[in-house]
Amino acid sequence: MELRTWLKPLIVVPLLLIVLGLVRTTFAQFEPPVNNSYVTATFMEFRSTGNVPHFHAGVDFSTFLREGIEIRAAADGYLVRLEIDEGGIYGNTIVLQHENGYRTLYAHLQRFAEKTDFIVNMLRSEFGNQRIVVEFLSDDVKFQRGEVVGYSGKTGEATQPHAHFEVRDKDEKYVYDPLRFIDVKRLKPVQMGIVLKSLLISDKEYQYSPGAVYTFNGDYPKISVEAYTELAKNLLGVKEIKLYFSNELVYHIILDEIPLDFYEKPYTVYHEKTTMTSLIYKAFYKLYSDEELPFVKVNRVGEFKRLTYDVKVEISDVFGNSGVFTFTLKRG
Repeated sequence: MELRTWLKPLIVVPLLLIVLGLVRTTFAQFEPPVNNSYVTATFMEFRSTGNVPHFHAGVDFSTFLREGIEIRAAADGYLVRLEIDEGGIYGNTIVLQHENGYRTLYAHLQRFAEKTDFIVNMLRSEFGNQRIVVEFLSDDVKFQRGEVVGYSGKTGEATQPHAHFEVRDKDEKYVYDPLRFIDVKRLKPVQMGIVLKSLLISDKEYQYSPGAVYTFNGDYPKISVEAYTELAKNLLGVKEIKLYFSNELVYHIILDEIPLDFYEKPYTVYHEKTTMTSLIYKAFYKLYSDEELPFVKVNRVGEFKRLTYDVKVEISDVFGNSGVFTFTLKRG
């Protein structure tokens, strides 16, 4: 059972609604929520945890496998929601509203900041350990840029302590890649690079080999690529993929924002053979689609009817890494 309540801390006045315009082409800079950290999971990665498969709607920052690490506000803002919850996907969560019109979300917290303890303790003493969502109708509880909002934990679906960080619009209808807002040069430097491990062509898997020749069936090639940013022993999702036939762009996907209506539709991006377990992450990005999707910018794969295709795949990530991979396809 979920208990949802609304609080006007200390005052009883009508809610003042402020309309804040969002300009998607201009993004304010946010601070990383963890000092001297690095990214351990990226935006729109595949997840099969919880009740249904879904996208990873934010970025994870390392807290070095430790609970109790300070999680800090990305910018000046005020509290709009607390989710008091040991279970679920997000666990204990805090959401802030910022003057630029965006909201930031901090999840999997072990506990909240001391300035909100009186609210949390009051609600827990009255309603027990059930899930409680608290919406704040005023801007009384303010946080300054860099101020502690909570402490790292592994509540919710987290298997290890870390900081899950999201950026949303004020109506929470869209979620954005947080690394668009953060100067990634300020993150702890870690050696990384783009890798393409394998291909799915007409649902048949091949190990990728540069310049190799593969066969396909059907009216046009249905290609999926198992690609990552490789960071030490960790595999991160990529940001952008371009597919070329004979140097002509035929498919272009950019994974930098999604409507939250797509949260539980990861198979619009990933092939059904994508696998995620506690030990395995094998993610295949589909480079074809039969429907219009907000993150697909070019979709012309089906226009080409050839016996042979010279294929080039360009893959890049938000950290500035890129890779170019080539092979040939012949109709089987």
